[in-house]
Amino acid sequence: MRPVEFGETLLAGTRLTLFSDYGPDRFFTVIKFWMDETSGVALALKTGVPTCQVEDEEGRIHLLIHLPIEEDGDNNRWCLWRPDHAGFDSSSIFEGALIEE
Repeated sequence: MRPVEFGETLLAGTRLTLFSDYGPDRFFTVIKFWMDETSGVALALKTGVPTCQVEDEEGRIHLLIHLPIEEDGDNNRWCLWRPDHAGFDSSSIFEGALIEE
């Protein structure tokens, strides 16, 4: 396994492990990947925001957003959102993601 780079294209079927100091690791499978140009403009980024539709181990569908926190690209966060939840909380923010090779 290796870290996912910011902006890296993730193919359908790719297995991801999200991790955080504040909770257990979570496992997902990528359904669809795209660069969200609108969010990139709204966040004043030079690129779009890497976004994935993912499925968790229980078959629930989530939106996974990879956000740069600093311009150098070394500090990123992964935000997980489910349509049936109102917003983000600490359990939906992850410090990194690993990809199975």
